Amino acid sequence: MKNALSQKDTAVKNCRNNYLLPLLFLISFSAVLLLLPAAARAAADMELPESSYSTQNSTFKILVVYATRAGSTIEVAQAIGKILASGGAAVDVKPVKNAANLKDYQAVILGSAIRRGAVLPEVTDFAKTNKEELRKIPVACFIVCMILREDSEQNRAKAASYIMPLQDELSFVDAGFFTGKLDYSRLNFIDAFIIKYFIGTPEGDLRDWQKINDWAENLGIKLKNK
Repeated sequence: MKNALSQKDTAVKNCRNNYLLPLLFLISFSAVLLLLPAAARAAADMELPESSYSTQNSTFKILVVYATRAGSTIEVAQAIGKILASGGAAVDVKPVKNAANLKDYQAVILGSAIRRGAVLPEVTDFAKTNKEELRKIPVACFIVCMILREDSEQNRAKAASYIMPLQDELSFVDAGFFTGKLDYSRLNFIDAFIIKYFIGTPEGDLRDWQKINDWAENLGIKLKNK
């Protein structure tokens, strides 16, 4: 009798484990989806600064446009702008949503964070909308992503695949692939939930500023020689 009861209890526990955990996951994920509009608004409310850098008598004008979700791509874009200006260019660094007029620039650089395995949609939209103008001048791009925290051939290939939608529209003079910074407190709820509990990426600032500066310095030379 005891064995029969024990087997019944085991069967009940197994049934509960088989159905309760998926149900809890479904409830949690539904709550995440309900919070999505608020999360999107939080990202949209982030301050997106514009910066200008130039040296005396700068005549070659470069536009650096960026898209970000947590802010670290802004700092990368600004660092690139400063290096390009030190090489003699006049550089404007702007969020992509504020970059409406390209006619005054001799070169453009697109910069984006990576979310969910893709360049941010506003950068892709910018490339598609302005592709006719962008095809007339030198264009480069850079991305900032945490997959490059482990330098391997597989991860480098994965990072390169992120810019393929942009390459379908444009031909790049050069592309920069940089490790990023992850601070869960700066992410919206959706991204933090996915990255922390599903992807498992650890926090930390892994940006290699020497690599970023070297890339920008070499890029400045390439842009002027085009």
